[in-house]
Amino acid sequence: MTEILDSEHAARLGAELHSLSERLSAVSSEFAALTAPPAGSAAPANPAPPLPTAPHPVPPLPAATPTVPPRAMPYPARPAYPPPPYAPPPQGRPVRPPVPPRPSTPPTPLSERLAAAAERGLVGRVLAAVGVGITLIGVVMLLILAAQAGLLRPEIRVVGGALFALALVGAGAYIGRREAKRSGAIALVATGIAAALFDVLAATSIYHWLPVAAALLLGAAVAGGGFWFAHRWNSQALGLLVSVPLLAFAPIVADGVDATLIAFLLVYAGATLWLQVGRDWTALFVVNTAATTLPLLIAVTPLITISDWFLSTALVLNVALAVGSAVLLLPTSKAKELIALASTGSAVALLGAGWTLPASLASVTPAVGALLFVIAAFATVHHRGIPLAARAIWVTAAAVLLALAVLVAVDPTFLVPAGLATALVVTVAALFAGDLRRVLLIIGTVGTAAGLLALVHDRGLEQLLAHTGLPTNVRLGIAVGVVLALFATTLLTWAWDREFPATADRLWIVGGLVDLALVTALCVTIAELVTGGSVDGFRAGHTAATLIWFGTAAAALLWARRLAGSTRTVALTAGLALITAAVAKLFLFDLAALAGFLRVIAFLVAGILLLVLGVAYAQSLTNDPESSAAQDQPQPIAPM
Repeated sequence: MTEILDSEHAARLGAELHSLSERLSAVSSEFAALTAPPAGSAAPANPAPPLPTAPHPVPPLPAATPTVPPRAMPYPARPAYPPPPYAPPPQGRPVRPPVPPRPSTPPTPLSERLAAAAERGLVGRVLAAVGVGITLIGVVMLLILAAQAGLLRPEIRVVGGALFALALVGAGAYIGRREAKRSGAIALVATGIAAALFDVLAATSIYHWLPVAAALLLGAAVAGGGFWFAHRWNSQALGLLVSVPLLAFAPIVADGVDATLIAFLLVYAGATLWLQVGRDWTALFVVNTAATTLPLLIAVTPLITISDWFLSTALVLNVALAVGSAVLLLPTSKAKELIALASTGSAVALLGAGWTLPASLASVTPAVGALLFVIAAFATVHHRGIPLAARAIWVTAAAVLLALAVLVAVDPTFLVPAGLATALVVTVAALFAGDLRRVLLIIGTVGTAAGLLALVHDRGLEQLLAHTGLPTNVRLGIAVGVVLALFATTLLTWAWDREFPATADRLWIVGGLVDLALVTALCVTIAELVTGGSVDGFRAGHTAATLIWFGTAAAALLWARRLAGSTRTVALTAGLALITAAVAKLFLFDLAALAGFLRVIAFLVAGILLLVLGVAYAQSLTNDPESSAAQDQPQPIAPM
């Protein structure tokens, strides 16, 4: 049987070798046909050696058994290799491929840059702006210097200036019909409008030909009609080319800052406002606000003599114009905070009102300005185009003006209580201010802190540490200030507790310590007021303050017994810190400052309170369930 299997295996092996030889022969024939030169071509000089021919097929070995026909053996299937495992990207900063260096370009010559700027129209605009300035300087010289030198008659100067302005506006309107030449037309129209405004101002201030009312109406017509071109051409540059020269040269034409100039500039800003609505012309608004505010800043100094009622009215109108303009222009402006801040610049002039105006007007005028800012901040709550930041700026300006009005109105002795009262009013207003409550709380906190510092500086700390012979009105002012500070500090602590409940414990600890210091000052001040400023009153006040310290600490420690967790830890820490401070005050200050019966009372009451606290905490430990359970456990018997 084994011989039969060997013969069959030999037969299959011979058949496979025969098949393999036939395949090799076919492959060699095809390769020779591919490498053979085409017909008619010369044979190569060194012909390649012929490929070896396939060997003769090996005849099958004789077998004792009949030959079994060979079976076609299929090639084995390629094994399916598993996909490579996922390799996570390397940690760390990714390696960036090197950036090829940019080809260095030679710098553009200045002549080519100037040529490119000229093609963009930049050179033309710069030349036009310079031309506007120089031309208007010439107009100012015509109206002023020629009058001083007596070169031309006044009629010729004024009429010539008017005709010159009309010609410039007409030429600019004609050229501006084509948009390609609009930049030059803008310069011409702006020069004509500014020249016409200077002409009207000179006819009123220098030659006194026009009454002030007529000059204001004519100036409003010129400004409004001229800015119609800016509105039609959508050109803020035209407005700036009028406003900037007016800001610079109008005081020169009017021969200084006076009532006519202030009224003229206010009318100009109001007449050109409606043409700015719906446009993002922030720069023009800033320049116009500066043009109306800067003369008022000069007018409130003692160097200028203007009617008090006119100056007060002008200051209020300036604030109303600035705030009203900001409300109208904010929805379409991209720099909303800048417009709101520029509008508050109108209130800067009000800060100097106390130097020039009498006491009544110096107090009422800032108060009216504060009211205007408050109305603007709260009347635009639901206006989508006016953000919270802008309204916060207005509220801050209102708070500053309110503080100014209060401080100017009160007697110097009560300046600190007046400031603390203002901070208290702002804090109360914060409770009803909606989305502005945090802004007002910050203002109230800053005002209260400033009032506390002023209270300490205004002999408050001096009369607290030693007996001084302060006048009765000073002690009364300190007492009123301390009471207001107590209310303000407590209300601020409660309000911030509502805003940040997570930090309520720390807030109340800080607020309580400040209130405790204020209570000490109040005790000493009231005792001195009752006793007419005697040393016995000083000692009695400190005795009462020490007892209040110990009583407050005892209340905090007893309250901590009913708490749990972090709240208990905070209350316990505060009570122990206050006990430590009270004991330190008792030995370091009261022992030397007090005398006789008051010293005995302070030590006896403090000692009794400490004994009560010790007994209470010992009792709480005795009644602790865990400790009781531990005591109920059977104790092991010690070995004999």
